[in-house]
Amino acid sequence: MEATLQAVRPYELHGIVYYQLLYALDTDPTPREARLSHDMVYPDPQPGDRVDVHAILGIVDAVRRVQAPAP
Repeated sequence: MEATLQAVRPYELHGIVYYQLLYALDTDPTPREARLSHDMVYPDPQPGDRVDVHAILGIVDAVRRVQAPAP
């Protein structure tokens, strides 16, 4: 599902970096939240990034950056 990150909050838990991500799907502007460990998210996520949110049974298990099309 393609989406846009609205907010990114990194935090540490037991020495592991996690991200709290607020995003809005292209098909539904209602903000949604996911909390993922650093290995489930691309490096240095930023608000405004276009992403692909992968979920299984409604649980987000990966967020990948969508590459901008070449001009």
